[in-house]
Amino acid sequence: MRQEERRARTRAALLRAAASAFAGRGYDGASVDAIAASVGLSKGAVYAHFPSKLELYLGVLASLLEQAEWRLERVAGAVRDGSSPMEAARHYLGLAGDAQHAALMSELWRTAAIEAHIRGIVERFVEERLGSLSRAAVERGLPPAAALEFAQSVARFIDAELLYRRVDDAAGQVAGS
Repeated sequence: MRQEERRARTRAALLRAAASAFAGRGYDGASVDAIAASVGLSKGAVYAHFPSKLELYLGVLASLLEQAEWRLERVAGAVRDGSSPMEAARHYLGLAGDAQHAALMSELWRTAAIEAHIRGIVERFVEERLGSLSRAAVERGLPPAAALEFAQSVARFIDAELLYRRVDDAAGQVAGS
């Protein structure tokens, strides 16, 4: 295996481990030492791939937001097919990885409240999500103002579903302890 391939595999392993750590313990609670140890590497090896914990988190967020875009395509399809806002929002979940996705999305919103760079990412995501859902509602036949209102409702239902999922998963973990 070439050096380039090993580096890519190590980076992917670090991102998976970091996603798990950030989902389970949040940005503040996840340590670079623990992430490194979980994949059998040193902390220095992590910093060879990601210059800071924030850069590692941003790598996880890039993957998370790609997943979110794919999930939103499912929702937009439901909007175009005539689903109600709540029915359309339900298409966001129901996939493998829902628990981790909900945990990471919740952490994204929490981190955005304290980290300006992350806040900018969330603001762009929210704007793009609204645009995507609005376009789907226009394609469905709604006039622009009604499409925007419909999209806002769908987005809020998605956020609520994610929050409920996160709370339910956290409650289940506490009960299982």
